[in-house]
Amino acid sequence: MTLAPSRTCAAGFSYTALDLAGLFHDTVRRLVKRSDLGRFILMRIFLMLLCLWAGGSMAQTFPLYEQITVNDYADLLPVDEEAALSAQLKTLREETGVEMTVLTLDSQRPFAQGQSLEAFSTALFNHWGIGDAQRNDGVLVMVLRADRAMRVELGAGYGQDWNREAQYIVDNDFLPAFRNDDYAGGIARGVDAVIEDIVMPFNAGTLRPARQADKSRGTKILFGIFGGVIAAFAALFVFAKRLIKRLRKCPKCGQGGMNKDRIVDFKASYSTTGSGRHHFHCDHCGHTYDQSFIIAMRSQSTSSSSSSGSSFGGGSSGGGGASGRW
Repeated sequence: MTLAPSRTCAAGFSYTALDLAGLFHDTVRRLVKRSDLGRFILMRIFLMLLCLWAGGSMAQTFPLYEQITVNDYADLLPVDEEAALSAQLKTLREETGVEMTVLTLDSQRPFAQGQSLEAFSTALFNHWGIGDAQRNDGVLVMVLRADRAMRVELGAGYGQDWNREAQYIVDNDFLPAFRNDDYAGGIARGVDAVIEDIVMPFNAGTLRPARQADKSRGTKILFGIFGGVIAAFAALFVFAKRLIKRLRKCPKCGQGGMNKDRIVDFKASYSTTGSGRHHFHCDHCGHTYDQSFIIAMRSQSTSSSSSSGSSFGGGSSGGGGASGRW
């Protein structure tokens, strides 16, 4: 038998809905023996307390965000892929002004049990304020691993045609990979598709998606420029990484080309520090060694739900977007 959720008062007593029902019954019996005025006053007090209890039990809660780009609370992304995705979304914001963010959770139950995926996603989008407050062009990609559900929530500036495009992307880019437990691959391909087929055309002034109208020459040129910029950044990153590796010498044989990997053993939280190690390996003599490091405790701003020193632009969603399950 499953009992109703309980609430605990300041004195430490725990009350369930059944307890309150019994208390209500006893109170009514006593009030019958009192005067009409006493009955009226006590009944009003009891109803006020009951309303306060119910209101507190239904309060909406939301996860905090640490970054305005990627918050991988379900640990679906390897460290390097999370960094690449974050850099991609940061570049998107800097070049177009569009705020797009990726959130992964194990489940929505701790925050909105009994609420629909769509309602929770819209409420979270508006609570965080994703996107520009005037254009309302933000995008939220939310993946719930244990619920086996996801949502692409679009800002209020996108019309119904973009909802259909979002559904196409969910069905053809995100879900096929998720069904094979390839969350990192699905998120990467899905985010690329959302940027290319929704964000960039909309930002360029296109009224409807390319699958419903031919792409203009200007939009194609913009896609090419954006793709070229991303490719240039990627090439520069790879070149710099190889150069640093070549200059890093092995302490045993003295040869350059020492490999370095960053391994996180314990993630930091709001109450404890984390720890990790840099693992070095020499391709020439096989020498290996580790260097430990401490990850600073997460901090939470008192003036904002973001602890990264940056916040969203105050945008809102009217419930547009698309959902999917696997």
